[in-house]
Amino acid sequence: MIRGITLSLLALASLASAAPAAELKSQYTSLQNCPAVDRLKLANRTLEKSDRTAIFRCAGVGGFSVYVVDDDPRSFLVLERGKTLYSLERPMASAFSLGNFPNVTGAKQAEWRLDPTGAPAGLIVRIAYQRADGAAASTLMVFDLRGEPMVIGAAKTNEEARDLIDGALVARTLEEKLSRECNAIYVSLCKGFPPGPEMLGACFDARPEIADEVPQKCVADFQTNVENYHEAKGGH
Repeated sequence: MIRGITLSLLALASLASAAPAAELKSQYTSLQNCPAVDRLKLANRTLEKSDRTAIFRCAGVGGFSVYVVDDDPRSFLVLERGKTLYSLERPMASAFSLGNFPNVTGAKQAEWRLDPTGAPAGLIVRIAYQRADGAAASTLMVFDLRGEPMVIGAAKTNEEARDLIDGALVARTLEEKLSRECNAIYVSLCKGFPPGPEMLGACFDARPEIADEVPQKCVADFQTNVENYHEAKGGH
C-alpha cells in the first residue's frame, strides 16, 4: 500500500518555530595519498586498475569508506558502508551538467556533516570541471547520507552546502515529529479499530465525523492516508 506523508507548510512552520535547531557538526577526512586498490566491483560493472583507471580507498567516518575512482578523463567517488557500495558516478560524472570533465581527484578532503548523535547525515565534496568556454571552474556537491546516498544539490560555498544538508535534516525531523503526533491523534479517534496501515481509512469510512476532530496541522496527512487507503481498496 502506498502510504505517503504530505505535510502542510503551515504545520511545519509552526513546529519549526518551536523546535530547537539540530546541532550538526563537521568532520573532515583526506581524499589524498590513500592506498591504491586493484579492483572494485560495482553493481553495473567492475573497475580494474589500468593505464587509464586508478582506484584509491580512503578512510571515512561513521562506518563509511570512500573510493576515489580516477577513470580518465573523469573521476568520481564510491561510498562503502558495511559491505554495500554506493557509486556516485552518475551525479558526479555521467550526468554531471555544469560542464565537461568533472574531476574529484584534486579535492583535498571530504566534509562530513554529523547529526546530533554523531552519525553521518551528509557529505560535501568539491568537483572541478571545465566550463563550455574552456575556463576552469568548481562546485561543491552535497549528498544526503541518511539511507541510500543521494545528491541534494550543489553550492558555491561551504556555508551554502552545509545549509542544504542541515535544512534537509531539520525538515525530516519536523516531519517525523508531526507524523508521530498525528498518528497518536488517529489512534485516539479510532478506538476499537486494530492498529495498522488500514486503521485510519477503515475508521473514516465507519465514522466520517472524525474528520471534524482532526487538528489543522494533521489535515493534509489525514487526507493523504484516507486517499491512499481508498486507492489501495480499488477506489471509493
